[in-house]
Amino acid sequence: MNNDTRWRGAWWLIAGLVSLWLLWMTLRPNPEVARELETLTAPATARGISYFWLIDIAGNIAVFAPLGAAVALALSASRIVASRVLLGTLAGLLVSVCIELLQGFSSSRVSSLGDVALNGIGAATGALIAVWLSRLRRRPSRG
Repeated sequence: MNNDTRWRGAWWLIAGLVSLWLLWMTLRPNPEVARELETLTAPATARGISYFWLIDIAGNIAVFAPLGAAVALALSASRIVASRVLLGTLAGLLVSVCIELLQGFSSSRVSSLGDVALNGIGAATGALIAVWLSRLRRRPSRG
C-alpha cells in the first residue's frame, strides 16, 4: 500500500467520523446543545453578534466544511477538480438531508431546508479549500 492510498483511507475515515459527530451533535435535544454552546455564544452575543447569525448561519457552514474537505481529499486520485468539489458537496448534502429527516421525528429539534442549504455551502467551501490547498502543495516551488 503506497502513501497516497494510505492517506486516502485516512481521509475516508475522517469523513466517516465527522459524519458521526454531526449526527450526534444535531440529533441531541436542542436545549442540551444550546447549553454546551453557551461558552461560545455568550461572549459573542455580548459583543452584539446575533445568536441566529452565529449558530444558524455561521455554525451550519463551519461544521460541514470538514466533511466536504475530507471527502475531496479522499478523492485525491481524481485529477478532475470539479468532481472532487462536487462529490464533497454532495456528501455534505446527503448527511444534511439525513439529519433533517431524522430531526423531523424529534420534538426537541427543528427540521429546516435552510439548514440543508447552509450545510451544503459549508461542505462545498471545505471541498474547495481542500482542493485548492492540495494543488498549492503539489505546485513546484520557484527559486
